[in-house]
Amino acid sequence: MAVDEHDEDILLKKWRAQLSKGVLEFLVLILLQKERYGWDILQLVRSLLPSTEPPLTDGTIYNVLTRLKRKSLVTYQNKTVGGRVRTYYCLSEKGKELLAVMNKNWKHLFASISEAGELSEK
Repeated sequence: MAVDEHDEDILLKKWRAQLSKGVLEFLVLILLQKERYGWDILQLVRSLLPSTEPPLTDGTIYNVLTRLKRKSLVTYQNKTVGGRVRTYYCLSEKGKELLAVMNKNWKHLFASISEAGELSEK
């Protein structure tokens, strides 16, 4: 039985939501290899993931940053820049270790997906 267009849209939307949720923390950790402030992180993530499901809100990134702080994966400090106080974030040693493992897992997953595609073409 063929999937109708409406069902396909729903399936695709759900898949995008799971994908966005699954890679958001990973992407933030990658970006925090360099010290950045919250708004900068938000804008970079929006440019890299322009069509997340649900759409990326300001609060989403700050929730991710709060979780990462609680897990001691990032360090942070307040700095005054142009008369405004900004919180800057960077990976902690624990965050660097986790990112290395996540990168290894990501590469394995990507290779597995590529291999599955090649097997399907045979």
